[in-house]
Amino acid sequence: MAPQPSTRQASGTAARTAGTVGPTLSRTFAPVAEQVRGVRRFVAGVLGDGHACREDAVLLVSELAGNVVRHAAGREFLVSVAFTGGGVVVAVEDGGAGTVPLVRVPGVEETDGRGLLLVDRIAGRWGFERRGAGTVVWFELEGSGGAGGADVPAAAGFGEGQGAGEAGGEGFGGQ
Repeated sequence: MAPQPSTRQASGTAARTAGTVGPTLSRTFAPVAEQVRGVRRFVAGVLGDGHACREDAVLLVSELAGNVVRHAAGREFLVSVAFTGGGVVVAVEDGGAGTVPLVRVPGVEETDGRGLLLVDRIAGRWGFERRGAGTVVWFELEGSGGAGGADVPAAAGFGEGQGAGEAGGEGFGGQ
Protein backbone atom coordinates (compact mmCIF):
# COMPACT_ATOMS: atom_id res chain seq x y z
CA MET A 1 0.00 0.00 0.00
CA ALA A 2 1.32 3.45 -0.93
CA PRO A 3 2.01 6.02 1.81
CA GLN A 4 -0.87 8.35 2.49
CA PRO A 5 -0.46 12.01 1.53
CA SER A 6 0.00 14.53 4.30
CA THR A 7 -1.54 17.99 4.42
CA ARG A 8 0.69 20.96 5.21
CA GLN A 9 0.60 24.68 4.77
CA ALA A 10 2.52 25.86 1.76
CA SER A 11 5.89 27.18 2.77
CA GLY A 12 7.29 27.77 -0.70
CA THR A 13 5.42 27.58 -3.98
CA ALA A 14 1.97 28.83 -3.12
CA ALA A 15 2.97 30.84 -0.07
CA ARG A 16 4.82 33.25 -2.38
CA THR A 17 1.44 34.39 -3.60
CA ALA A 18 0.65 36.27 -0.38
CA GLY A 19 -1.04 39.53 -1.21
CA THR A 20 -2.13 38.47 -4.70
CA VAL A 21 -4.47 35.61 -3.85
CA GLY A 22 -6.57 34.20 -1.06
CA PRO A 23 -5.92 31.06 0.95
CA THR A 24 -3.51 28.40 -0.28
CA LEU A 25 -3.62 24.72 0.63
CA SER A 26 -0.88 22.21 -0.13
CA ARG A 27 -0.35 18.49 0.25
CA THR A 28 2.55 16.17 -0.45
CA PHE A 29 2.11 12.91 -2.33
CA ALA A 30 4.22 9.81 -2.87
CA PRO A 31 5.57 9.44 -6.43
CA VAL A 32 3.43 6.43 -7.35
CA ALA A 33 0.67 6.14 -9.94
CA GLU A 34 -1.93 5.28 -7.30
CA GLN A 35 -1.46 8.73 -5.75
CA VAL A 36 -2.72 10.54 -8.88
CA ARG A 37 -6.27 9.65 -7.77
CA GLY A 38 -5.48 11.22 -4.39
CA VAL A 39 -4.23 14.37 -6.13
CA ARG A 40 -7.53 14.64 -8.01
CA ARG A 41 -9.53 14.15 -4.81
CA PHE A 42 -7.41 16.72 -2.97
CA VAL A 43 -7.92 19.43 -5.62
CA ALA A 44 -11.63 18.61 -6.03
CA GLY A 45 -12.10 18.75 -2.26
CA VAL A 46 -10.26 22.06 -1.88
CA LEU A 47 -12.32 23.65 -4.65
CA GLY A 48 -15.64 22.10 -3.62
CA ASP A 49 -18.66 21.14 -5.69
CA GLY A 50 -19.68 24.67 -6.67
CA HIS A 51 -16.36 26.07 -7.89
CA ALA A 52 -16.45 26.99 -11.58
CA CYS A 53 -12.85 25.80 -12.13
CA ARG A 54 -13.19 22.43 -10.42
CA GLU A 55 -13.51 20.13 -13.45
CA ASP A 56 -10.70 21.78 -15.44
CA ALA A 57 -8.42 21.98 -12.38
CA VAL A 58 -8.91 18.29 -11.59
CA LEU A 59 -8.19 17.28 -15.19
CA LEU A 60 -5.07 19.43 -15.50
CA VAL A 61 -3.57 18.59 -12.11
CA SER A 62 -4.08 14.92 -12.93
CA GLU A 63 -1.97 15.36 -16.05
CA LEU A 64 0.78 17.19 -14.14
CA ALA A 65 0.80 14.61 -11.34
CA GLY A 66 1.07 11.83 -13.91
CA ASN A 67 4.08 13.60 -15.42
CA VAL A 68 5.74 13.80 -12.00
CA VAL A 69 5.21 10.10 -11.38
CA ARG A 70 6.78 9.29 -14.76
CA HIS A 71 9.65 11.80 -14.78
CA ALA A 72 10.56 13.02 -11.28
CA ALA A 73 13.11 10.53 -10.03
CA GLY A 74 10.87 8.83 -7.45
CA ARG A 75 10.67 11.73 -4.98
CA GLU A 76 7.62 13.08 -3.16
CA PHE A 77 5.83 15.96 -4.84
CA LEU A 78 3.82 18.91 -3.57
CA VAL A 79 0.46 20.04 -4.96
CA SER A 80 -0.71 23.56 -4.04
CA VAL A 81 -4.04 25.24 -4.71
CA ALA A 82 -4.24 29.04 -4.39
CA PHE A 83 -7.45 31.03 -4.80
CA THR A 84 -7.54 34.14 -7.03
CA GLY A 85 -10.80 36.02 -6.79
CA GLY A 86 -13.13 33.63 -8.62
CA GLY A 87 -10.28 31.60 -10.10
CA VAL A 88 -7.50 29.34 -8.99
CA VAL A 89 -3.78 28.72 -9.47
CA VAL A 90 -2.61 25.13 -9.06
CA ALA A 91 1.07 24.21 -8.82
CA VAL A 92 2.83 20.84 -8.81
CA GLU A 93 6.37 20.86 -7.46
CA ASP A 94 8.45 17.76 -8.08
CA GLY A 95 11.57 16.70 -6.25
CA GLY A 96 13.86 16.30 -9.20
CA ALA A 97 12.71 15.92 -12.76
CA GLY A 98 15.59 15.90 -15.18
CA THR A 99 13.47 17.15 -18.05
CA VAL A 100 12.08 20.56 -18.95
CA PRO A 101 8.28 20.74 -19.39
CA LEU A 102 7.56 21.04 -23.10
CA VAL A 103 4.28 21.16 -25.00
CA ARG A 104 4.29 18.73 -27.87
CA VAL A 105 1.70 17.40 -30.28
CA PRO A 106 1.87 13.61 -30.26
CA GLY A 107 1.11 11.50 -33.30
CA VAL A 108 -2.27 9.83 -33.67
CA GLU A 109 -0.84 6.42 -32.71
CA GLU A 110 1.00 7.67 -29.60
CA THR A 111 -0.62 6.81 -26.29
CA ASP A 112 0.93 9.57 -24.18
CA GLY A 113 2.34 13.09 -24.47
CA ARG A 114 -0.90 15.07 -24.30
CA GLY A 115 -0.74 16.35 -20.71
CA LEU A 116 0.94 19.72 -21.26
CA LEU A 117 -0.98 20.14 -24.51
CA LEU A 118 -4.19 19.99 -22.45
CA VAL A 119 -2.75 22.44 -19.92
CA ASP A 120 -1.75 24.78 -22.73
CA ARG A 121 -5.19 24.65 -24.36
CA ILE A 122 -7.38 24.83 -21.23
CA ALA A 123 -5.50 27.04 -18.74
CA GLY A 124 -5.61 30.81 -19.02
CA ARG A 125 -1.88 30.87 -18.24
CA TRP A 126 0.70 28.32 -17.26
CA GLY A 127 4.44 28.03 -16.85
CA PHE A 128 7.22 26.45 -14.91
CA GLU A 129 10.14 27.37 -12.73
CA ARG A 130 13.24 25.31 -11.95
CA ARG A 131 14.07 25.11 -8.24
CA GLY A 132 17.29 23.36 -7.40
CA ALA A 133 16.93 19.81 -8.68
CA GLY A 134 13.14 20.14 -9.00
CA THR A 135 10.56 21.90 -11.12
CA VAL A 136 7.31 23.70 -10.29
CA VAL A 137 4.69 23.59 -13.05
CA TRP A 138 1.68 25.82 -12.47
CA PHE A 139 -1.53 26.73 -14.26
CA GLU A 140 -4.16 29.38 -13.75
CA LEU A 141 -7.89 29.12 -14.41
CA GLU A 142 -10.46 31.90 -14.30
CA GLY A 143 -13.68 31.60 -12.34
CA SER A 144 -15.58 31.04 -15.57
CA GLY A 145 -13.62 27.79 -16.02
CA GLY A 146 -11.39 27.29 -19.03
CA ALA A 147 -9.05 29.61 -20.88
CA GLY A 148 -8.86 33.34 -20.49
CA GLY A 149 -5.93 34.33 -18.30
CA ALA A 150 -7.09 36.53 -15.43
CA ASP A 151 -4.84 39.42 -14.50
CA VAL A 152 -3.06 38.03 -11.47
CA PRO A 153 0.34 39.65 -10.96
CA ALA A 154 3.23 37.48 -12.15
CA ALA A 155 0.93 34.49 -12.59
CA ALA A 156 0.34 34.51 -8.85
CA GLY A 157 4.06 34.19 -8.19
CA PHE A 158 4.66 30.86 -9.95
CA GLY A 159 7.32 32.07 -12.39
CA GLU A 160 7.04 35.34 -14.24
CA GLY A 161 6.39 35.72 -17.97
CA GLN A 162 5.82 32.05 -18.62
CA GLY A 163 2.91 30.20 -20.06
CA ALA A 164 0.23 30.18 -22.67
CA GLY A 165 0.18 33.08 -25.04
CA GLU A 166 3.52 34.40 -23.89
CA ALA A 167 5.96 33.08 -26.44
CA GLY A 168 9.56 33.18 -25.40
CA GLY A 169 8.89 32.34 -21.76
CA GLU A 170 10.81 29.44 -20.29
CA GLY A 171 8.93 26.24 -21.01
CA PHE A 172 7.79 27.27 -24.47
CA GLY A 173 9.19 26.07 -27.74
CA GLY A 174 11.79 23.88 -26.06
CA GLN A 175 13.67 26.77 -24.51
